[in-house]
Amino acid sequence: MKRYRGWVILLIFIALCASGVWLTLQVTAEYPTLGEPVSYPVNQIDGFELTIEKPSWSPFKGYTIRWAVTADSKEVYSLKTDFEYLERCIDGQWYRLEYLQDNFPFNNLEFALGGEESSGLEGSIVQKYAYYGTRLETGLYRVILEMESKDGTPHYLAAEFDVK
Repeated sequence: MKRYRGWVILLIFIALCASGVWLTLQVTAEYPTLGEPVSYPVNQIDGFELTIEKPSWSPFKGYTIRWAVTADSKEVYSLKTDFEYLERCIDGQWYRLEYLQDNFPFNNLEFALGGEESSGLEGSIVQKYAYYGTRLETGLYRVILEMESKDGTPHYLAAEFDVK
């Protein structure tokens, strides 16, 4: 029995450490709240496509969703400061997720896509740093990019992903 005592103590120590980490992650988890329901047409612009990679998850940063827009159009659209959003689908209705904080470190950013301006743009949403908390509940989500035409009309690109 004495020769197994060291292994038993090590296993108990590992189990205590693992349960402590699990408990810490559960206590510090932040889930975004649902905002108002949204309904607008998406992916209605010819020559523009939004794609996303499979989201990756980190216990401290939440989900990271990498996205890319390809533009094959003569028309130029702009993306302004707050142009990327996360939305969740519940019973066939989309809801925009609310930010956990209102103060954003970046202002007055603007990108142009299409025409001779640019043929593509890549970016990512890191859940924690985009103020969406650190967890998402199981369900269907989508990334939304809001673009404006020259006359100021908003247009939306969307790409869906599942959280299991």
